[in-house]
Amino acid sequence: MKGYQWFFVGWLALPLAVMAGVQQEKPVSLAFHDTPVSLILQALAEYQDLNLVAAEGVDTNLTLRLDNVPWQQALAVVLRMGKLTMTLEGNVMMVFPLPDEQELLRRQRALAQQEPLHNLTITLQNAEASEIAQSLDSQRGKLLTERGSVVVDKRTNALLLRDTAQALAQLKTWVAEMDTPLEQVQLAAHIVTISSENLRELGVRWGLAAEERPAKKLRIDNFSVGLPVENSAITAGFHLARISGRILDLELSALEQENQVEIIASPRLLTAHLQTASIKQGTEIPYEVSSGSSGATSIEFKDAVLGMEVTPKILPNGRITLTLQISQNMPGRSIKQGEGEALAIDKQEIKTQVTVKDGETIVLGAFFSVSATRRPIKSLAWAISPCWDRCSNTATNSIKGASW
Repeated sequence: MKGYQWFFVGWLALPLAVMAGVQQEKPVSLAFHDTPVSLILQALAEYQDLNLVAAEGVDTNLTLRLDNVPWQQALAVVLRMGKLTMTLEGNVMMVFPLPDEQELLRRQRALAQQEPLHNLTITLQNAEASEIAQSLDSQRGKLLTERGSVVVDKRTNALLLRDTAQALAQLKTWVAEMDTPLEQVQLAAHIVTISSENLRELGVRWGLAAEERPAKKLRIDNFSVGLPVENSAITAGFHLARISGRILDLELSALEQENQVEIIASPRLLTAHLQTASIKQGTEIPYEVSSGSSGATSIEFKDAVLGMEVTPKILPNGRITLTLQISQNMPGRSIKQGEGEALAIDKQEIKTQVTVKDGETIVLGAFFSVSATRRPIKSLAWAISPCWDRCSNTATNSIKGASW
């Protein structure tokens, strides 16, 4: 025969705001074995002189043992274990089963469907409306509700939003955080030609002599690092050095006045955080390409250019990480191709990533070629320096690049 037993020890005040009509409570000790939860609730209700109404479905059996537990806590434990909920009206305690998760979700969706929809137009000042709209669509259910929609007005770079009032308030805050201007970086490049002798006058010794042994480790001497390559008529190496951008400009100007250096071009570009900028100078070489077994041909063009491609990443500590790709692709020798000839392209490229700090100039890379006519050795390098523009209201980065 199933049964239950319960007894109470001591006294404890019950908060009036939690259970109206219950003046005070005693700690209670309960011991039940496989007992209907309705009987357990009846015992708890009788102790507080409460009436009990149990709805259909309150039929779970529980086994429990509680020792010296406050009455309010004991009731909460029984309700939770029985997946029940309770409301109190006067001295009547009404208990009914909790809806299952699917039913609860259905009710929430039904309530959401009844909320009115509102319109909101947000004109973006910095970000692209199409990119923001794509982000919103990918997070549907988190920012936009299932009933919400977003339309892009490309003419005004605006978002036309339609959703509930609560969702629109959150969307307005989120869009404002996304619509922030990207910090800008100014890229300046000096493209020059210079002999190895004049290069040494600048204090740079790249260490690419053929008789030197390969370096075993990097070593900074003045502002140069050498990685020699042996026994090569055309040699290429990778180097890293740091100098002052102001010193570099002054030295190049002085050498130009002495006709020791030829400044080919000094282009400038303005780009933003994580946006790629490129500088190219050269020519496109046409090639005849077969289009298939029919024998038809078409013309394709290949770049033979001196160029630099930079993607800056502005770090919060005043540094900038530069992803660099530097190339010197020049027309080479003629190669026989069928009945005609094709021009080869001599490619020399560097691809690297370097982090620089404010006011620092980075000298990256060098390509050296030795001519059979004993002309002076020519070299190519790039000097890049970032510095914060203190002359404008908005901080921008100025990066200088030099090709020697």
